Amino acid sequence: MGRFLHSYFLNGGQFYNLFDQAAKNAVEMATLLVTAVNTVDAAEREPLFKQIDRLENVGDDITHKIYLALDRVVFTPLNRQDIHTLASAIDDVADYIHEASERMYLYNIDEVIPAIKDIARIILTACAEIERSVNMLRKPAKAAQIMESCRLIKDYERLSDQVYYNSLANLFANEKDAITLIKYREILYSLETTTNKCKNATEVLQAILVV
Repeated sequence: MGRFLHSYFLNGGQFYNLFDQAAKNAVEMATLLVTAVNTVDAAEREPLFKQIDRLENVGDDITHKIYLALDRVVFTPLNRQDIHTLASAIDDVADYIHEASERMYLYNIDEVIPAIKDIARIILTACAEIERSVNMLRKPAKAAQIMESCRLIKDYERLSDQVYYNSLANLFANEKDAITLIKYREILYSLETTTNKCKNATEVLQAILVV
């Protein structure tokens, strides 16, 4: 009975700790992605992609812990649906970083075009802002700073859109090999979708703050 009551009234602060872990994990994945796309030798990229794959599993485990805690804890620090949605949003960011890295690995591209490097850097910058926002979430006085981070992330997403569409236009105009074009298009799509997922995470954060 004592163990049951302990779980029932468990400190809801664990959710903030798990969010911090999930956001930090996404930043680590994005950092590895940036390193990988700036590595000239394709063989040297492989261990970096494998590290991203491992961290994606770590992210899944963190998300699962959040869902389990929702079933056990009665008094949560945030709305239960908001907790679930934010956990899912951060996990989506990690999933799409992983998808982009998997495509680069499987397609075995020889040259990393500038747009891939540019969007990878944007992803890392956006993930760092998500981590910063999540770290401040337990402090109501930091609401204005979180909102500013959300605004910046949306700016990064718009910048990513510009890089993505300009790069596609350039590929269709100049790339003569159809298979190479498809490879680059699919990688760019995964990267651009990652920035969309970063924006989605900010929308969840904003919804939490305005409640």
